[in-house]
Amino acid sequence: MISIITPVLNEKDNIRPFFDHLNNLKGDFELVLVDGGSTDGTLDEVERLRKEIPYPLKVLKTSRGRGNQMNKGAEVAKGNILLFLHVDSHIAGNSLNVIEKEIAEGDIIGGGFTHSFSDPDMFLKITSAFGNFRARSTKIFFGDFGIFIRKDIFEKMGGYDDIAFLEDVEFCKKAKGYGKLVQIENLIVTSPRRYHSKGKFKLTVFFILAVLLNVVGFRPNFLYKYIVEM
Repeated sequence: MISIITPVLNEKDNIRPFFDHLNNLKGDFELVLVDGGSTDGTLDEVERLRKEIPYPLKVLKTSRGRGNQMNKGAEVAKGNILLFLHVDSHIAGNSLNVIEKEIAEGDIIGGGFTHSFSDPDMFLKITSAFGNFRARSTKIFFGDFGIFIRKDIFEKMGGYDDIAFLEDVEFCKKAKGYGKLVQIENLIVTSPRRYHSKGKFKLTVFFILAVLLNVVGFRPNFLYKYIVEM
C-alpha cells in the first residue's frame, strides 16, 4: 500500500479539488493530511468532505514547517511506500501502480514524477522543461515533483531535515546514499500560483539564489517568503 502524505496550511479552497482527483487513483492507498496551523477553516472543510471520500483518511495537527509536517505524517503512515504530494498538485489515475512497479525492481528506492504546470504560459513551460532535465540528470527532485520513497529507507534516513526551505533537495541528496532514485514518465500537474502571486521572473531569480546558497548551507530568512509562503 502507498501512503500519500500531504502537508497543508490555509488550503481550504484546494481541499475539494485535491480530494476529487484522488478519487480517480487506482490501487490501494491512504491519505495522511498534516495541518501546520491553518486559520482559514481548512480542517473544517476536510471534516465536511470526509464522508464523501472512499479512501482512508488520517488528519494530523502539528507545528508549521513542511519537513516537520511530512515527518509527522510518515510516523503514522501504514504504507510500505510514501508519496509526498502537494495539495495543489494532481497525478494520473495509474500513478500508484507505476510507482509500485518501479519500487519492485529492487535497486530503486524512490524517485519523482515528470513535472508540468497547469498554466500553458511559455515561460513556465521552459521552467518546467529545465527542471525535468535537471531532475533526470541529478535525481534530485523539488517537492512539487511528487517525491516517493520506500518507508523503510525513509526511516533509516531519519526523514526530512527540519529546515526552512529546500528540505526536498537535502532529502534527495541523503536518499541517493541508500539506493537508486528514478524519474517516472507520469506527469504531475502543479499549480503555478506562487509564480502568479510573487511574479514569475522575480520568483525564478530568488529560487536560483536559494539553491546556490543552499549548496553552502546558507538559507537566509528573507528568502522564506518567496520560496515557501503564499
